[in-house]
Amino acid sequence: MLSANWDPILLDHVYRLNKSLYDLKQALWARYNCFASFQISLGFTEAKSNTSLFIFSRGTRIVYLRLYVYDIVLTASSLPLLHHVIVALKKEFAMKDLEPLHHFLGIAV
Repeated sequence: MLSANWDPILLDHVYRLNKSLYDLKQALWARYNCFASFQISLGFTEAKSNTSLFIFSRGTRIVYLRLYVYDIVLTASSLPLLHHVIVALKKEFAMKDLEPLHHFLGIAV
């Protein structure tokens, strides 16, 4: 955390954090809220049974997106729709596509 006596006028100085932002209890929740807001702006809805599952459904077009800590499992009713969602995610967040899923939580897919 920044000490209480830092001077906001010294804009050309670098401040050292004594604790990583990733270690804060609020960091995971803040990241989730940012991600969830973006998904909702794309037309996804949160599943009522699991807030880490987002569903996009328009007619026969459907996408399931499962968020698990730092990982995303994504499946869609068609490849073009899947690629469209991946492109939208990459524009908003720094991420890389690890290609087809083989295992998730120790389960072979």
